[in-house]
Amino acid sequence: MAERALFVDLLYAVTVGATLPRINDTVLHLDSPVLWGVGFLIAVFLEDFYLYHVKVVPHLSGPHSWRGFSLSVLIIGTWYLTQAAFPSNVNLFLVGFAVFFSLRVIAALIYGTSRRDAIFIVPIVAAVALLSLAGYPLFSGHPGHLLFFLFPIWFLTILVWWSVDARRRASNPIRTPAPHTQEIELPFKHSDRDSINRTRSCR
Repeated sequence: MAERALFVDLLYAVTVGATLPRINDTVLHLDSPVLWGVGFLIAVFLEDFYLYHVKVVPHLSGPHSWRGFSLSVLIIGTWYLTQAAFPSNVNLFLVGFAVFFSLRVIAALIYGTSRRDAIFIVPIVAAVALLSLAGYPLFSGHPGHLLFFLFPIWFLTILVWWSVDARRRASNPIRTPAPHTQEIELPFKHSDRDSINRTRSCR
């Protein structure tokens, strides 16, 4: 439904708008974990927004579903909490990252998408694995090092997902049915047609 999609669009826009002020002149240097972390998470969020519009919105029909709407709000809220936790609370950041993709898997089950959505389990496993290592000096003293693992894993995940989706659409193109033509039957009897033909031949 258009109203539902527009409201979710508004939530996405407000959430990104509330996050962008974190990127200010105090973090505009290459060794800033806030700059890279927020930039990475905004990329994650925008890809999710694009997927929502391409794969979910076209199938929104029928009566309003509070289950789907609540799930969209949870995904957006979880992302906002995730970005707010980075880099000061690494554990909450990783938990939020894992929950964010877990909700995407649940959304895939609700909207009945294909089995390729199981690939979103990869970022979940990566976040859980990094959570068990978060106490080590490599990450505890330098939270930005987490991005060296999360970014390539996320990028490869969505690259594979969209590549498989493109291949599936290429192998199953949408065929436009040929226009149906129907022969018009004139309200004449065969005898009438024969007489008309004989009249024409006499001329």
